[in-house]
Amino acid sequence: MKDKSYMPIVVLIITYIITRVIYKLIGFSYSFSEGILNIKLLIDLSLWIIISVLINTILNKILLKFKE
Repeated sequence: MKDKSYMPIVVLIITYIITRVIYKLIGFSYSFSEGILNIKLLIDLSLWIIISVLINTILNKILLKFKE
């Protein structure tokens, strides 16, 4: 598995699923009718960044284990 070209797609899909589950659990929602730059958008982007970094790190560690 030297080719990791599929990794960004996998990370995006897993991040999307996890963020949607979290949003459903806590009841988080917003719309752009409240304005483009608002606190809810910043919360959304922050959550996406945190989850995607975590998923990317976890998948990289898993792939390193399988290489050994």
